[in-house]
Amino acid sequence: MSSPDRKPTPDELSAMAYVDAELAPQERAAFEARLAAEPPLAREVARLRSLSLLARQSAPSEPMDHEWARLEQDPIQKASLGLGAFLVLVSSGGLLGWALYAIAIDDKLETVPKVLLLASAAGFGLWFLAVLRGRLRTRSLDPYTVVKR
Repeated sequence: MSSPDRKPTPDELSAMAYVDAELAPQERAAFEARLAAEPPLAREVARLRSLSLLARQSAPSEPMDHEWARLEQDPIQKASLGLGAFLVLVSSGGLLGWALYAIAIDDKLETVPKVLLLASAAGFGLWFLAVLRGRLRTRSLDPYTVVKR
């Protein structure tokens, strides 16, 4: 074990970079060749890996993580998010429908711009539905849906 005042050796710095996956591919290959030939260096890497694992396992949850977990269970938060999303979707759909209707019945607008605007709206609608369908079908396969901060 080193004292706090001592600076790490180049080998110790290389071992730290190796454990943290910060070495370039050529440096990594050369370091791995040294690991096979130098048992003390291999022991240092094993020690650093165990320290890294211990540090990750023993890190306490952040206060913000606890608060997010509480908010996820709060019925007011759930209802607010659900009602807010519902209102946004319904009002946006209503506004879009009203705008499309207004464009369709406007006598001052020529046929070509009407068709182009309606086709554009239909294209965005199809695009949105295709993206939504893809997200819903792949959600169960997404590994990041269960990752906690």
